[in-house]
Amino acid sequence: MVLNLTEQEFMAMKSAVLDEDGAEALRILRQLIKQIEQQKNAGLKSHLDG
Repeated sequence: MVLNLTEQEFMAMKSAVLDEDGAEALRILRQLIKQIEQQKNAGLKSHLDG
């Protein structure tokens, strides 16, 4: 699976890691996990679809 990040998302992630801001890094990680789950669910098809 590939996760596409905007330049802003990448910079926020990089800043949180370099600043050792654990709370912000965890918030960003949670957001990325939600995005991955949404992409994964969007790709699933119901057995009723076609």
